[in-house]
Amino acid sequence: MVRVFLVMPDLSPAKVAALCKAGAPDVLVSYSTLLWKPVTLERLRGAWRSGCLGSVMLDSGAYHHARGELSVDVGSYAGMAWSLAREGLAGYVVAPDVPGDPGETLRRTLEFSWLYPGEFVPVAQPPRGAPDPRAHAGELQRLAGEGLLDRAPRVPGGRLVGLGGLDGARRRAGYVTGLLEAVEELGLGVRVHLFGAGARLLRSIARRGLTRLVHSVDTSGWLAEIMFRRRSVYAAHTTIEANVAAIEGYLGRLATALEGS
Repeated sequence: MVRVFLVMPDLSPAKVAALCKAGAPDVLVSYSTLLWKPVTLERLRGAWRSGCLGSVMLDSGAYHHARGELSVDVGSYAGMAWSLAREGLAGYVVAPDVPGDPGETLRRTLEFSWLYPGEFVPVAQPPRGAPDPRAHAGELQRLAGEGLLDRAPRVPGGRLVGLGGLDGARRRAGYVTGLLEAVEELGLGVRVHLFGAGARLLRSIARRGLTRLVHSVDTSGWLAEIMFRRRSVYAAHTTIEANVAAIEGYLGRLATALEGS
């Protein structure tokens, strides 16, 4: 079964309450969010200690770093990530990649590996130029050549690696299914986390029988449910009701999308 990590751009009291009512789903929180909104970490700890969260994936905030909105220092990120991992809060820690720049991603991941003593999820970013799923998958070989896949967490079926840069043409089903097939052909013994995969993409992956390669995805798609379906579909009258309905509704849509696997 593919695990789903719900992206949390913040943790308002309503979202925390909704997580508790929605059965403690897995969540992804970015280091950038923790820097910009320090109260998020306090609420994250409270929700985790109350049993309102499943696993927490900590991301470096690579998107904000790439856009120049925030400078993510590798050392500072490694320090916070290790503190949260030792606490038991961060179940998965993602390497500090740079969207669209595999060379800088490799450099920063190597630096992170020297500073961070635990397991972490290395991320393959696509080379610049025309979308090429085989070249994208080949970045995993570069990571493997530096011994970085040996630092990846063990999950059912292999080591966990991330596939990033799935935007624009690279988000299309043909590209992603080709990418997964290319990863399998490499024979590296990995399972993948797809960053930003939604229901439509998962449906295509399932139809091709490729969900066996996918350990997990993260998605912010549930947030759109609040905006567009709060009253029309879910008949939610309060913010907490809207959040619960959006979480449960979107997870249900993903489950339906995966039924073809």
